[in-house]
Amino acid sequence: MSSVSQKQAAKQFVQDWSGKGYEKGETSRFWIALLQNVYGIQDATKFMEFELPVKTILKEKGSDFIDGYIASTKVLIEQKGSHVDLNAKYRQSDGSELTPYQQAAQAILDARALYPDSSLADLYDSLTMPPELRKAHHANDAAVLEAYGFPKDAPESDIVARLFNMYQELTNNK
Repeated sequence: MSSVSQKQAAKQFVQDWSGKGYEKGETSRFWIALLQNVYGIQDATKFMEFELPVKTILKEKGSDFIDGYIASTKVLIEQKGSHVDLNAKYRQSDGSELTPYQQAAQAILDARALYPDSSLADLYDSLTMPPELRKAHHANDAAVLEAYGFPKDAPESDIVARLFNMYQELTNNK
């Protein structure tokens, strides 16, 4: 798919989904349409699963669900409806309350919590970074690269330059 046709597909996708936002009823259709129509991934349902149950420690609930999961990249998707305040805290399956942004970073936070006596300098020393933290960051980095369509081996300078170009295009088109 060319860059021009992908932009056209993205605009059509936005138009098609504008005003929609029923999280539980539209999650799978939303993601399949995005992956197939905008990113050109055929048969998206072959690698993405929806509404997977997860056990919870809360007694009032038996299980909760992950909205989407891509096993090959270990990406968990927590989709929110258009009415959801992304800055508000919501109860998680473990009883904690997190904003959707905090929820996305939870794997990294969980890995850091395994080393309560270590400083950030110790945790992020390239020679001594704990394997769990390194793995959580690699998974997060891989998800971001894939989400933006970057090659896995893209140099950081190329990534930063492309992100700035994307931002400039978005702000110039408003």
